[in-house]
Amino acid sequence: MIFTPRARRALGAAATALALALILAGPGGATAAAAGGGPVPADLTATRPFNDTFTQDPALATAPFYGLNGGLDTDLTARQSPPAGERAISYTRVSGRWWTTAPADSSFVQVGPAARPNRLVFGKGVSAVMLGAPAVADETGHYTVSTVVDPSVGDTTSNDWASVVLSRSHRSAGYVTDADVDLGLTITSNGGVSLFHGRHGETPFWSGQVTPAGTYAVSLTVSTGADRTVALTVNGTALTATAPAEVTRWPSSAFLYLGAYLESDLSKVTAFGDGAGHGLSVSRVDTSVGATAKPLVDTFDGAPSGTADFGLNQDLGARQPSLLSSGYLPETGVNGLVTDPVPGAVRVNSAAHPNVLSFPGGTAAVRLAKPATADLSGRYTVQARLTPAVGSTTGTDAAHLAVSRAANGTGAVDAPDVALGLRVRADGGLALYQGGTVTALPSVPAAPSYTVALALAAGPDKLATVTVNGREVFSGTTAAELPRDGYVVLGARPSAAGRVATVDDLRVSMLGGLGYYGYYDTRDPNKPPVVDHTPEIAPWTNFNGYLRDQDPALDFLDRCLPVSCVIDVNKEVVEKVAGSDAFVPHPDAAANLTALVHRIGSNIDKIGAVYLTDEAYWRRLTADQIRVQAEQVRAAFPGKLLIFDYAESDLSPVPGANPAPALADIVGANRYCQGRETVQNLLTRLKSKLASPNQHLMLYPETLPGWEPDHAAGCETASDAQMLAFNREYEAVAAQDPRVVYLHPFRWTRAIPTTLPQTTAHQQATGRAVVNGTPARRPSSVGVYRAADRTVAQASHNGVTIARATVGGPGDTPLAGHWNGPGVDTVGYYHPATSDFFLPGPDGTIGAPVRFGNPGDLPVVGDWSGRGRTTIGVYRPSDQTFYLSDDNATVRYPIKLGNPGWKPLVGDWDGNGTTTVAVYDPQTQVFYLNDSNETEHVLGIKYGNPGDVPVKGDWDGTGADAIGVYRPADGSFAGAAAGSHLTVFSTTVGDTGETPLVGRWG
Repeated sequence: MIFTPRARRALGAAATALALALILAGPGGATAAAAGGGPVPADLTATRPFNDTFTQDPALATAPFYGLNGGLDTDLTARQSPPAGERAISYTRVSGRWWTTAPADSSFVQVGPAARPNRLVFGKGVSAVMLGAPAVADETGHYTVSTVVDPSVGDTTSNDWASVVLSRSHRSAGYVTDADVDLGLTITSNGGVSLFHGRHGETPFWSGQVTPAGTYAVSLTVSTGADRTVALTVNGTALTATAPAEVTRWPSSAFLYLGAYLESDLSKVTAFGDGAGHGLSVSRVDTSVGATAKPLVDTFDGAPSGTADFGLNQDLGARQPSLLSSGYLPETGVNGLVTDPVPGAVRVNSAAHPNVLSFPGGTAAVRLAKPATADLSGRYTVQARLTPAVGSTTGTDAAHLAVSRAANGTGAVDAPDVALGLRVRADGGLALYQGGTVTALPSVPAAPSYTVALALAAGPDKLATVTVNGREVFSGTTAAELPRDGYVVLGARPSAAGRVATVDDLRVSMLGGLGYYGYYDTRDPNKPPVVDHTPEIAPWTNFNGYLRDQDPALDFLDRCLPVSCVIDVNKEVVEKVAGSDAFVPHPDAAANLTALVHRIGSNIDKIGAVYLTDEAYWRRLTADQIRVQAEQVRAAFPGKLLIFDYAESDLSPVPGANPAPALADIVGANRYCQGRETVQNLLTRLKSKLASPNQHLMLYPETLPGWEPDHAAGCETASDAQMLAFNREYEAVAAQDPRVVYLHPFRWTRAIPTTLPQTTAHQQATGRAVVNGTPARRPSSVGVYRAADRTVAQASHNGVTIARATVGGPGDTPLAGHWNGPGVDTVGYYHPATSDFFLPGPDGTIGAPVRFGNPGDLPVVGDWSGRGRTTIGVYRPSDQTFYLSDDNATVRYPIKLGNPGWKPLVGDWDGNGTTTVAVYDPQTQVFYLNDSNETEHVLGIKYGNPGDVPVKGDWDGTGADAIGVYRPADGSFAGAAAGSHLTVFSTTVGDTGETPLVGRWG
């Protein structure tokens, strides 16, 4: 369709009106209130039947789209007839092959070519497509896929086959025997029927035969219950199979892939659909998973449970069908000082409780490693299905869903860090928790399980709504402000041994923390021929940017996974001033955007975010022009994240100058190859430009070296090793701030893997960790000891108090370490009068005293030989000597270091797993760090002020300890980067004049 200028102006007026309506409703859209005044929980579980007839105009089966998702100016609505207000669901071209992840040429898969009208047609060998919404079980625990297929048109004798594949992963290649395939069905031209599971490799776990025919009407029904059956009907013949032994349950949610394997004759084709309207149908699909790029969904399905963590953090990228993924931290669930959770107390997909998170070991909890976060509306919702006692609807067995202010803690619902939590009992009894205070709520009818939703309005609104099984049980004002970044906690408290609670279907409306990783411009920049590098980088990215001046045809969208691609709209919204670097708003911007959306059609669900004009202030746009542009783009692309970025030079120090547009969800700035201090400063300046504290942040690590065209400015002479170091600096900064959600490395070209092998390998590892939700190493946390009442207060890394308890006796010194092997640090103490150490066991209980050293010695603890556990030592001020023990009895390392009056300190200064000694001169505030416990070889670093108390910690989770100070005058902590005086951590805990304590409390 071609839009005339008059039509464009009319469309532009309509788009502008819609934008104004959205703005009047607030930056995040309308924020409706529940009956009690709290926010309405977001609908996170939208499902519906799916049907695609494959009926469309053969003229659409041409390059570049070949009709797969309709074509330019044509969407899938006519083919699929979705319910009113619902979107059609697109397909993604995937490899379909075992030897590569790269999709085949677009011509391999077409819909409705003239020779095979109204069919999905595969040709030229091996390929596959993925449906953009996963199949999901209904209330009976079943889902059904139906289609008509001709595995090799005109052939009823060969072994060429068509495939229907179900995989929990939205990142599968779609080949029937791939390791990530949960259930694969093949039908050969000669009537052979086989079922595959990825762990079986090339061998089917079941095979059958039907009468050869020209086409096969196939219905595949999967039972997710204990029977583990697959019911097949092929041309009226009923067949039944049972899952192989290693499959405890079929997944309750799985992405659908259709594919073909044509080996006997590459001129043949495979066709899905009968050409008369029966194409593909699915009994129910989950349309909420790919509706936006913001949520997290965890089905807990299919994870291997025979692992050291009992499945807790296994297969995250597969069992979490959302674009974003996150791991978990196991916790005790008991209010008190942090201790190690009992191994196996939390399990995922165990044989006894498949496809759920279960608590078979008594009271326990888990914490989501990344926070739930408020979007522009200031709201967010978390939801999960809790079963307090499997098989029972009576008794006081309880499970809880909570949002905590802390990044680590005990996981107890009654702990002080819990901002809002609901405990539900098996009998329907309810209790609401806020900061350790409990409020009884009216019970709900007893049920086998309870779907609990918490909707929070962050910040000064102090509003929340809680629903249980759709019933509002609390709505209104909370006791304190609710966090913009809240850590989701799931836990259980059984009434007796043998009672087991489970959790299923966890959903978070928007996930914070570092969740997006992808390149700015995934194709060779601005030089023909354009090469799309998406297949190369797909294994470690989930949010890549596409500059459309290189590919106006938009065919790359067919290869994008749902909500995974970021596009620019410069062509539509601005035009360049001749003879200048300046740009001005396009007079037909709103109409151009409407026309673009029309051209994109049903591929709109591939787009997760839209760039506003790149470095708009540098391009001479004004704040008002940028605001209007954001309104226009929001109107054209509702539900998509908007990204706005600055050139570093435009982060003016003048208050109010060059503000970020209020409608931008993510705001970034770039400055390359400058080091951590510059990056930290950049982030601070960027935050000063935000229109709302609910906006999120992005950073651009370096990728393109100086010898490449369009390289990152400032990197002209950077080596591979330097580029790697700069990337690590960006990641360390991002790890410190949960508002940084996106790392967007600057450009990718075919030359990068060979010219920057170290940087490439590091980006691959970083990207995989982000995309797959791998929990990052936790930084150190802090605490204080109040001698007056012998109370230890532990705080999370972000300064939230998580536990309090009385420790030791008068005059004792608290100590933190992992005394029993790898795990969290627990608190013991030293009694100076007798030189006795009192160390906790695995459950936190203090054991018998261990005497070591002499009166007047100062206690130190560490892992002196890198054996994975903390042991004791002392520093003797009289001779300035450390005496370090590996067995808590004898001296292994005596080493003299320092001068009279200096303070002892120990830490793993180089991150090699071994604790070594150091001293601090309070007169000069210089730390002297030694890299050995046997010989002196010190590094001196000045840090802090007179009167500070020296401390150490891994302040940014890099794996190496660094220096820090506690300031008794105001109760504040400050920590530096490893080997540096650059402050990277600061918080205040407790009152003034207390004794500092540092440890890993989670």
